Amino acid sequence: MLLFTRSPAPAPDLPTIAEQGLTAPDGDSVRLWPSIDTLPAGDGPVLVADPRMLPGTISPNGAPPVEVPAVPSRALCNLSPYRPPEPVVAGGGYVGCVLPDDVALLVIFRRGVWDLPKGTKEPGESVGTCARREVREEVGVEALTLTCALGTTQHGYPDGRRYAVKTTHWYLMQTPDRSFSPDRREGIRRVEWARWDGARKHMGYDTLRRHMDRVEGDVRAALNGKDAR
Repeated sequence: MLLFTRSPAPAPDLPTIAEQGLTAPDGDSVRLWPSIDTLPAGDGPVLVADPRMLPGTISPNGAPPVEVPAVPSRALCNLSPYRPPEPVVAGGGYVGCVLPDDVALLVIFRRGVWDLPKGTKEPGESVGTCARREVREEVGVEALTLTCALGTTQHGYPDGRRYAVKTTHWYLMQTPDRSFSPDRREGIRRVEWARWDGARKHMGYDTLRRHMDRVEGDVRAALNGKDAR
């Protein structure tokens, strides 16, 4: 997850903040919010912070806002140069199948790393429809069933003059197909089944590895027809 705050207005010194970090005036705390939508209205530029780089133990899922004495420069993601954050919504799939003694996931090899199939939502689409469409396109299957929702991940990246804040909605899916065709237009070179532990070990993104740890019990229970609660 990411956290959001506003730099001091009316004339924030963004180069200095990028170099020295962010502190609140008058010895107050810096307040950080868990989404752009919950960030109070204001005139200052919106700054994006990585909670893993903040002092102490931060739980972004707690009651907002998160308060810290200061935000170090290394935690600020969208400075040097400043790029205003913009939300991006995506959908993706944990395509799973049951093995005699395990479960397997369908993984893709894209741009040099192992990943799960996912993509950006189109205007007018629901996130579930987006997730199903993107998985079908990226791995080349027709029959695909959504089993249950698996929550979201969030990450950010520079995208031209903006800083994209992508929230991906994940779904557990199943397919009877066993022949796949990677979408090479999207840079996908391989589509393969992998046992859960192997998929987790070789996953190319820390955000996805952490998400796999959170949903493993739900995935195993759902694929085996058990109640995860």
